[in-house]
Amino acid sequence: MAINNIYSDGIQQGWKIIDASALNTPTTYEADVVIVGTGAGGGTAAEILSSRGIKVIMLEEGPLKTSSDFNMDELTAYGSLYQEASARATKDNAISILQGRSVGGSTTVNWTSSFRTPAETLDHWTDNFQLKGFSDEEMAPWFSEREQRLNIEKWQVTPNKNNDVLQQGCEKLGYDWQVIPRNVKGCWNLGYCGMGCPTNAKQSMLVTTIPTALANGATLIHHARVDTLSFDEKNVSHLVCSPMNQAGSPATARLTIKANHFILAGGAINNPGILLRSKIPDPHKQIGKRTFLHPVNLAFAVMPEKVEGYYGAPQSIYSDEFQWKQGVTGPAGYKLEVPPLHPALSAASLGYHGKTLTENMKKFPYIHAIIGLLRDGFHEQSQGGTVELRSDGSPVLDYPMTDYLWDGVRRSFLSMAEIQFAAGATPVL
Repeated sequence: MAINNIYSDGIQQGWKIIDASALNTPTTYEADVVIVGTGAGGGTAAEILSSRGIKVIMLEEGPLKTSSDFNMDELTAYGSLYQEASARATKDNAISILQGRSVGGSTTVNWTSSFRTPAETLDHWTDNFQLKGFSDEEMAPWFSEREQRLNIEKWQVTPNKNNDVLQQGCEKLGYDWQVIPRNVKGCWNLGYCGMGCPTNAKQSMLVTTIPTALANGATLIHHARVDTLSFDEKNVSHLVCSPMNQAGSPATARLTIKANHFILAGGAINNPGILLRSKIPDPHKQIGKRTFLHPVNLAFAVMPEKVEGYYGAPQSIYSDEFQWKQGVTGPAGYKLEVPPLHPALSAASLGYHGKTLTENMKKFPYIHAIIGLLRDGFHEQSQGGTVELRSDGSPVLDYPMTDYLWDGVRRSFLSMAEIQFAAGATPVL
């Protein structure tokens, strides 16, 4: 079955798409609004603003890759679709950070799990930060509109074995479990979502809001890294970009983008990096502060029957049994999900080397995994991390693991092991 290449067709229809890596001389563009980043926030903003007749330019540091480029190969995908070729990590290299870096941002490579912000979180924000308009009731129509736009609904297909182990273990222990809502349409159930969807089934910004914005007359400039914003006492007048070559390194030409308004939608690490490089006034010293990761730990197990976690929807079952059990501001809660299991990422995550790694990878079809996503930011001992600049101006996150978080790690490891043993695991790794 042939897959329609949305962008090839769009370019023939006159879509304005510029590959900055091909520019050899300084160039200036102008718009009403410039949006930095083309992920969930940037893509949505571009669609809404362009539909009102506003002249929009979208800037993306990474490449434009489409369904015809997604060959379900880990090494190709990690090198071309992720920040720092998938090597982005915290300042001490202790925590890996998988974050998208291509048109569509992380929506191009995420695993399609699409949750509403929990009512407990919205209430916490409202009560502690005096936010207005963010109650569960007030947010409901906004969530509903995006769910319709991105075809978000609970996955109707039987879970793959990897997800089924989580479900079966929870059922035997009497733990709560639920079906995950996914942003897919006509999904082929392949299981390679983290490498870009080769069938355009994932309703990422790459195939939804960005094409709509381009059809509305917006301009997309990819391979363009924003270096600095230029500002006077009150306003940003323009920004300066470095074109990025195909290898991901900055080229010599410079782009200048002028606009009346600027939206930073490059993520919670890149955005502060831009502001810090630009020396934007920061009277309260808050730029880059309180950056949260919901740190993830992972438990492997060997099951008596084949799991083959590389096939099928990567995430379709979750458990919030331990998410809010001890209150919003009590000990760190955690959500339980499973990750897709592909050879390269799994081998790296197992942490073994040499012969030991080889022996464990021989069991790969039987290996199961659960991840615990720690809920950070709700407690005085969970202040998140701080974005800083390296000597070359690139952003890096310093994220200290406190005793509060380590307690959550230990408790989640215990919960995951109990579930895996209940589902029939022999060893838990």
